[in-house]
Amino acid sequence: MQIQVRVLVVDDSDHVRILVSKLLKQRDFLEIDTAPNGKVALEKIKSFRPDIIFLDAIMPEIGGLEVLQTVKKESPGIIVVMMSSISAREEILQFKEAGVDFYILKPFETQKFDEVLDKAFTLLSGKKEG
Repeated sequence: MQIQVRVLVVDDSDHVRILVSKLLKQRDFLEIDTAPNGKVALEKIKSFRPDIIFLDAIMPEIGGLEVLQTVKKESPGIIVVMMSSISAREEILQFKEAGVDFYILKPFETQKFDEVLDKAFTLLSGKKEG
C-alpha cells in the first residue's frame, strides 16, 4: 500500500538523509523530500508542505531547535520527529518545551525508527480525522 503522506528529512549529513529516505521508501512512503540544513528546510516547508518532518537537532546556519520553534508556530499540525545524538536531559527538555512530537536518538536501529514512524503516522491520522 502506497502512503500519501509528505515527509521532509532534514539533516546536514548526506548519509542520514539517504538512510532515512531509503527507510521511508521501503515503507511505501512516496512523497519524500530532503534538506541539508535548517535554512533550506524552512524554504521547503512552505513549498512542499510536509505532514511529517524528521529533523536533525544540530545543523549549521539554522539549528533544529529554531526550525522546530518556527514550524510549531507557523504550522502546528506538522508532526516533528527530532533526530539527535544529544542525550542530555536538559537538551531533550528544550525540544519537548518547543513542541517536538517525538525524539529519536542517533544512531538508531531500524526497529526504533519503525516504532517512532508508526507513532507519528498514528498521531497524524488522528489529527487529519479530527
